[in-house]
Amino acid sequence: MKKFRNILIVWGIVTILYTAWSIFSYFRTESVLFHLSGGLFVSGILTFAIGMFSHMSATGLFDGIMYGFKRNRRAKLKEIDADYEEDEEEDPEDRQLRKQSAWNWVFVGVGSIALSFLVALI
Repeated sequence: MKKFRNILIVWGIVTILYTAWSIFSYFRTESVLFHLSGGLFVSGILTFAIGMFSHMSATGLFDGIMYGFKRNRRAKLKEIDADYEEDEEEDPEDRQLRKQSAWNWVFVGVGSIALSFLVALI
């Protein structure tokens, strides 16, 4: 449960904020379940997006994109300090933990979207 604490905090805050906002801003004649369904959907999409971008980062997709920027930064830092050394690469175990954490975000997002559809059917 400790792994999901941050995810659930973000998910809960977004759900509550969106639900409260939608109750007071538009469709005031609709039920609270209608607004809760919208809040669950929005928070589900947000957590799903965070999870997918985190997973792409953990698999190394952005490493290739960022290579040129890192090389340029390294050259500029070498001009300033000739003894500058890059940090070591990430361990495969750490990368695997980041992947698992990213999948947790994705699963919560998908579950929230499914829950929003179930609430909408009620």
